[in-house]
Amino acid sequence: MQGRRSGEWLEDLLQALYPPLCWLCGHGTADGVACDAHALPAAPPGARCPRCAAQLPRALERSDRCAACRREPFGLERTFALADYRAQPTIREWILAFKHGSRRELAGPLGAALSDCVRERLETLAEAEGERAEVAHVLVPVPLHTWRRVERGYDQAALLARAVGERGGWPVAEVLRRTRATTVQGEAGSSSRSANVHEAFAPVRFAPLARRRLARASWCWLVDDVCTSGATLRECARVLRRLGARRVGALVLARAADGAESELGIEPDSHAHAGEAARGRTMETLDSS
Repeated sequence: MQGRRSGEWLEDLLQALYPPLCWLCGHGTADGVACDAHALPAAPPGARCPRCAAQLPRALERSDRCAACRREPFGLERTFALADYRAQPTIREWILAFKHGSRRELAGPLGAALSDCVRERLETLAEAEGERAEVAHVLVPVPLHTWRRVERGYDQAALLARAVGERGGWPVAEVLRRTRATTVQGEAGSSSRSANVHEAFAPVRFAPLARRRLARASWCWLVDDVCTSGATLRECARVLRRLGARRVGALVLARAADGAESELGIEPDSHAHAGEAARGRTMETLDSS
């Protein structure tokens, strides 16, 4: 008993000397992750399309797909998002700092939050489909082009995938590569976005190893920061299926409504190109990576 009290005293002393701070801003926090102003969401609001994670209108809340996915298959069986980019603006600050503020250490708390959010939904999905909760999963980060990675200094999707995998106990397979740098797409329509990323991805050079990794998994999950039109995810999913992936889904930090780029101040496919935004600029511009 005395030892326990001593341990508690030591813990209190350490917390007094080194109080937990918000990963994003450095202010005090009770949970050791985020302050009240920067608390990470646990899930996006409202009913969501299972395939693309877009918010469903009230009339379709019990539907298995949104109208867009009914008209044109999304290319993914499931998409899980931690937050809604517009409805939960705190996530924007985290993503911009992580992606363009040289805050690569934010991959840890962001990956842990995404993993916890997804794990609960996967358990529900497994129960609904009669699968075992311990079904095999593999994570595949959406690759960054070599030059963009050199410019940024790191690949944010790869860091995020490793953090999600470490928290959830899932392996990460970097089996995709970007064959060419895609251009900023501006106000392009969905068809132009698809054309921009068409055949922009391919298997890594050692394709047989990639096929073996994917064949062992029941689910293959693409990992990226934000999804808007979904063109990049669809193209990556197409390559993964060619490699033998059985079921392909996506895990993203935020879902932004397609067609709302001007309102949100972001470009298609959720990739920003103004690094200063993460350091306090209010103009948030995302481009393709």
